[in-house]
Amino acid sequence: MTHHLNNNETSLTDNDTLIGQKKNAHQRVFNNKQAGASLENFIFWMIAAAFVLTAIVGLYNKSMSGARNGVVKTDVGVLIAGASGWGGNNKSGISMNELCKAGSNYLTKEICGTALDGVNANPYGGDYTLAVDTNTSRVKIGITDIDPDYVTVVANDLAALSFDNCRLASGCATITVAGQNVTLIR
Repeated sequence: MTHHLNNNETSLTDNDTLIGQKKNAHQRVFNNKQAGASLENFIFWMIAAAFVLTAIVGLYNKSMSGARNGVVKTDVGVLIAGASGWGGNNKSGISMNELCKAGSNYLTKEICGTALDGVNANPYGGDYTLAVDTNTSRVKIGITDIDPDYVTVVANDLAALSFDNCRLASGCATITVAGQNVTLIR
């Protein structure tokens, strides 16, 4: 049996031919491997994104530690200046409480902390401490609870600010490292 289509000049000799053409078109759409991304591609890009994210987080942590080290060094410089201006050559009685008293203006609010005693005031979440040395013309400045991975870096950065003006903390008599704490004498 022959069918004539009004809008098309070709004719079909059988209904099965029309159904077969529809099936072939359907199979071409769903069997085309180039039509979309595969699961393997998706997994590859997710793994690549995870590596990139890990690298970014690592760089962020490293830059934040560098920033913390810079803040500690600056804060210790302010502590040294504040201690130098307090009490002349005899530092007996010096403390964080003395330098942080309301209206004293020896130290900044950030260094003194909320309780005006240096507790939880350093960028690592530890304390700043200040006490007179055995030589009463010098002071001991302490930085506590430093990140264990950066204690040596912080100590080396502060060595030049110590009384002996050391190049490194190792072998320097006026800077000590004990666990996560650094103390320098100035």
